[in-house]
Amino acid sequence: MEHTTSAPQSGTSPRSVHVRRADLKRNVRLKLTFALFRFVLYGMVGLSSEIFFYNLVRIGRHVPLLEVFFRFQWRVDDRLNLNHIWDTPVVAAYGQCSLWMFLIYGVACFCFVEAIYRRTFRQHTALRAVLYGFAILLFEGLSGVVLEKLTGYRIWYYADSGAILWEMTSLYILPIWMVTGLIAEFIYRELMDPDLVAALESPLPATPEETEASLQLMR
Repeated sequence: MEHTTSAPQSGTSPRSVHVRRADLKRNVRLKLTFALFRFVLYGMVGLSSEIFFYNLVRIGRHVPLLEVFFRFQWRVDDRLNLNHIWDTPVVAAYGQCSLWMFLIYGVACFCFVEAIYRRTFRQHTALRAVLYGFAILLFEGLSGVVLEKLTGYRIWYYADSGAILWEMTSLYILPIWMVTGLIAEFIYRELMDPDLVAALESPLPATPEETEASLQLMR
């Protein structure tokens, strides 16, 4: 895509020149694209992490002291016949996840973790972890109810004594969500590194020489 503009020259009348898209400062469109990229990344990391999490929980429940962090009973609507996964051998490494969780993890990290970090990054890490944990806990409870209304199924629920908010979340899983928030914070901090952001907002290489220079910096 090209844009036409006028460029005055000494001793001559202004002439029309073509400015390539690669030479333009990328700002608003880039920020929207970068925000979408973060959302998608959070969603994909969340999906893969949840599949892995089933195996982690099965192992953790048999480790002394560590088992205290895995006392929650994370279940799926009984009509879906998916709860037998907890009885599969650990060596089989089976996990499962609803595609709705892509949206849930994306919203939780993009709208809550990022917002909390921007407002509290000067505070102690422990405080941010607690804020992340309770924010995700509340969102998990409310979004679980919304999904049940939309789908007619409880995509997840908790069957333990710590279950709250219509059994859509549990106080027992709070430490897990605190760690989840810190992991999302780490991803956000890495992605928002000033050097990375400056590189993304700079013009794209317009000549073979500039392209070669950029590749040299990446090596």
